[in-house]
Amino acid sequence: MSNIPRFAAIITAAGSSERFNKNSEYSVKKEYLKIDGHTVLYRAAEPFFEIPGLSAICVTCKKGSEDETVIALEDLVNVNTIPFLIIDGGDTRKESVTKALNALSPFKDMIDLVAIHDGARPFVSPDLIIKTLATASTFGSAVPAIRINDSVKRLGSDGLIKESVDRTNLVSVQTPQVFNYAAILEAHNKSNNTNATDDIEIFLENGGVCVPVQGSAENKKITYFSDIENAKEQIEEYVKEREQGRKSAAASRRMRELLYKEEGDEN
Repeated sequence: MSNIPRFAAIITAAGSSERFNKNSEYSVKKEYLKIDGHTVLYRAAEPFFEIPGLSAICVTCKKGSEDETVIALEDLVNVNTIPFLIIDGGDTRKESVTKALNALSPFKDMIDLVAIHDGARPFVSPDLIIKTLATASTFGSAVPAIRINDSVKRLGSDGLIKESVDRTNLVSVQTPQVFNYAAILEAHNKSNNTNATDDIEIFLENGGVCVPVQGSAENKKITYFSDIENAKEQIEEYVKEREQGRKSAAASRRMRELLYKEEGDEN
């Protein structure tokens, strides 16, 4: 454990959860729902805190949802031994990660590597993180990957299957994706590829080399409504509590405004 390099973690949670909410009348970010008593976001972030090399963490959130993000992180926000940033993300994943990488720049002297992880992957293990960090410390970057065993087909523009694709050299990749901090920061700041689906794409465009490590079938991403067993009930309760919280906050603001007005009248 003592040889683990100093690293920062970026947890991306600024997306709209559009696919997740497709069949729901409400719009709730999947990262705020719970699995076995803890939120998806908490479970995605907590394993990084188990690794001694963690030197800073940055969580991206949808603009206007910082309070909800703080609540979803549970007691992790009380950790005061390292810099802990929560920032508004951008309109795309690429923009969000670029903002997070730059937000970490004041701490660059204490960061060798950065691990970029989806806030919707709540089953990542410390062992997988350590393995990816160790590989990246040698080669400059690393990503968990799993070979594709299913047959792969290509669809035509009409939505019909047109041809088979050779899967011999195909893998599906996961997060955390780990990079030399200075190198991925430079790659992101140079790139205009706002359609990039992950950070490897941006790193490779800038001349980087990425080494795969064995991923885990358990390290799945929460994407659809069915991925959380009692999502419907949780969402209904969450929306109810959120509305109550907003009403309380509005009432508190009105009370403060009234007090300020009365003080102003007295003066």
